[in-house]
Amino acid sequence: MQSKTSFFNMALFKKNISRTWIAGLLYFVLLLLMLPVYFVISTANINGDDWYSRLGYTMEMRLFEHMSTMPTTFIAIIISIIVTGITFWYLFNRRDSYMMHSFPVTRRSLFFTGILSSLTVSLVPVILASVIMTIAAAARGCDGLSCIWYWALIVAVSTLLFTAVAIFSLMISGQIVTGIIFYFIFNFLYLMMDIAFRLTASILMWGLSEAMNGIQYRIWTPVLYIPNNAKVFSDVVMDDNYERVIEFKHSFTGGHVLAIYAAAALVIIIVSYQLYRFKKLETVLDFIAVPFMKPVFSVGMSFFISMVAGAFISGMVEALTSLTYDMKYGIAIVSALILGAIIYFATQMLIEKTLRVFCAKKAFACAVYSLAALGVLLCMRLDVLGIENRVPALKDIQWAGIDNNYTMVFTDEMDIEAFRQIHQNFLTDKKELRNINYNYPDVDGKTFSIRYKLKNGDIIIRSYPVINTEASVVSSEYVAATQPILDFVNNPGRIKEHIIGNIWNDCEIKSMDFATLVDVPENNDYYFEYNEFDELSTKERKAKYKRVYEAFLKDIEAGKVFQQDFAGYDYKYDENNKVRLYNSFDFIVRNPDVVYFSDSETFYDNAYGGQTIMHEQSIYAELTVDCTNTLKALKAEGFYTDEDDIITYDEFSKKYENYGYDSEAIDPEAIDAERAEYIFEDPDGDLDPLEAIMN
Repeated sequence: MQSKTSFFNMALFKKNISRTWIAGLLYFVLLLLMLPVYFVISTANINGDDWYSRLGYTMEMRLFEHMSTMPTTFIAIIISIIVTGITFWYLFNRRDSYMMHSFPVTRRSLFFTGILSSLTVSLVPVILASVIMTIAAAARGCDGLSCIWYWALIVAVSTLLFTAVAIFSLMISGQIVTGIIFYFIFNFLYLMMDIAFRLTASILMWGLSEAMNGIQYRIWTPVLYIPNNAKVFSDVVMDDNYERVIEFKHSFTGGHVLAIYAAAALVIIIVSYQLYRFKKLETVLDFIAVPFMKPVFSVGMSFFISMVAGAFISGMVEALTSLTYDMKYGIAIVSALILGAIIYFATQMLIEKTLRVFCAKKAFACAVYSLAALGVLLCMRLDVLGIENRVPALKDIQWAGIDNNYTMVFTDEMDIEAFRQIHQNFLTDKKELRNINYNYPDVDGKTFSIRYKLKNGDIIIRSYPVINTEASVVSSEYVAATQPILDFVNNPGRIKEHIIGNIWNDCEIKSMDFATLVDVPENNDYYFEYNEFDELSTKERKAKYKRVYEAFLKDIEAGKVFQQDFAGYDYKYDENNKVRLYNSFDFIVRNPDVVYFSDSETFYDNAYGGQTIMHEQSIYAELTVDCTNTLKALKAEGFYTDEDDIITYDEFSKKYENYGYDSEAIDPEAIDAERAEYIFEDPDGDLDPLEAIMN
C-alpha cells in the first residue's frame, strides 16, 4: 500500500505519460528537424565548393553558429503549457475532479507526480535530440560539442521554469482556457506593465515621446530575457570586403541567470503546491479559484487599462486642439478615473458571474481603488520620481548622443560632461519649454532626441519639441535654454569629428562625386553628369579628391555646411532654395588602419549586438552658394567647368517647371545612387535617363 507521505505514484505517472506522449513525440520530431537534420543539410557541401569554406569557416564555427541560432525559450514556453495543461486537465472538469480526488492518492502525490510526468515528456525529447545532434556533429568532424549541451541546459531550465509558471496559472483558475490566458499574462506581465507605463508616459510626460523605443527586456520576462543573456554566443568577424574570416569568438553566457531561474522555478512550484493543497473542489469552472487573486485581478486590469486609455483620450483631444501640459494631464486623469470605475465593476461581474455587483462594499472598494489610481497619476504629473528631470551621472554613462539634423555621439569624458551640463540647464526651464507649441502655435519647429547609453547596458531616451530660435516672437528665456545646444553641436571641431567621423584628419578620399546637370531641350529633359577622371591614375585621383576635401574642411570651419537649427522645414523655404545647390556632392573617407566609428549606428544601436567593423564611410553634403572654398576647389580640379553648371533649387524649379518635374519630388542624391545602373552615353537616343530611374 502506498505511503500517505509519498510524493510519487507509478500508476498515475504511467497514466499521465499515456495521455501526453504524443505531444512529446511531435516535439522530438520538431527538434530533430531543427537540430541534426538542418545541420547536416546545411553542411552537406563543406568539403566541396562551398561558400562557407571559401570564406574560411571551420566546422566548429558552423556548429557554434547553428546552435547559437536555435530557439530556446520560445519552444519551451509552448511545450510546457501543452503538456502541463493535458496532465492537470482533470482540475477543470467537475466530474473528473471529484473522481480523481476520491481515489486513495494524496494531493501531494497527484501534484508532484503530475510535475514529474510533465517534465519527463518535455525534457526527454531535448536530451534525445541533443544526443543525436552530438553524434551528427562528431561525424562531421566538429569540435566544441559542448555548445550542444549548453543549449540543452538552457532549454531544460527554461522548461522547468515555464512548467512551474504553468502549474501556478492552472491552480489559480477553475477554467482551462482562463488558466492558459493567465499563463501567458504571467510570463509577459512585467513587459506589459512596462509598456503600459511607457505608452502613458509617451503621451503625457514631457520629453518621453520616444519612451516606447527604450524598451529593454528584464529578468522578470524570462521568455525574452534568457535568449539575450543566457546563450551560446558565436561571432564570426569578416574582413572589410566580407571575403575572409579574420576572427572567431565564442562563449557560453548566462550561467548565473539559469541558476536564478532554476531557483525561482522551485519556489513557484512550492507556492503552487500550497495553492493546490487548499484548493476547494467546488471552485471548478470559477474564473478565479483563489480568493486573494480576485482583487489583484480587478485592480490590475482596471488601473492599467484605464491609465493607457485615459492617456490616449487626452492625446486624441490634443490632436484636435492645442492643449497646455496641465490641460492634457487633467483630461487624462478624469478619463482614467471614469474608465477605471467602469472596468472595476466589469471585472467583478466576470469574477462573480453575475450582474449584481453594485453594493456598498464594492462601491467602497472602487472608491479606494480610484483614490489610489488618482495618487499614482498625480505622482506622474508632479514627476515625483524625477523621470523628466533625470540626467544620468557621468560615472554611469558609456556614451551620450543627440539627433537633430545630424547625429552625434560623444564618448570622450569631457564632451559627455559638457553635454550633460547643457542638458541639465535645458531642463531647468521645462515650465517654459513644455508648453512651447501652445504658446507659439505659429512658429515652426521640430523635435530633437537625446540618448544616453549607460555602462550597465540601459539606454535613456529623451525627445523634446522645439521651435525656431530665430523667430522674433520667442522669449529670451526660450533662446537662453535652447541656443547652447545649437552652439554645442555647431562647433566645427565636433562637426568634423562626428559628422565626417573619427578619421576625418587621418584619411584618404577613396572617391568623390559632384553632379552637374546637362540640359536636353529637344527632349524637354536633362540628365546628371559626373567627371570620373578616368584618364588619371588612382593616386592622381585621390590627390585631387584630397585637395577638394581640404577646401571643404575650410567651409566647415567657416560655418557654411552641416549647420543645425531648430527651425522646421518650411522656415525661409524660398530664401533657402535660392542658396541650396541642386548639385549633389558626396565622397568616401577611408583609413584601412583605423576602425570607423559610426555615430548614427551607435546612436540607433544598428549593430544588433554583432560586431560591425568599418574602415570607410560615405559622406553626403548639401552645398550652398556660400561654400566658396569647396566650389572654387571643385572648379579648379575639373569637377565642373562653367558657373552655369552650378544650379540652385530655385533656379532648377524655374528652369524645368515646364518639363513637368517637381524639384522637390526628384532628389539628385537618389538619382546619384542609381546612376551606376544606367550609363547615359547617348542622351538623344531612345533611353530617357530620368524616366529609366523613376520607373
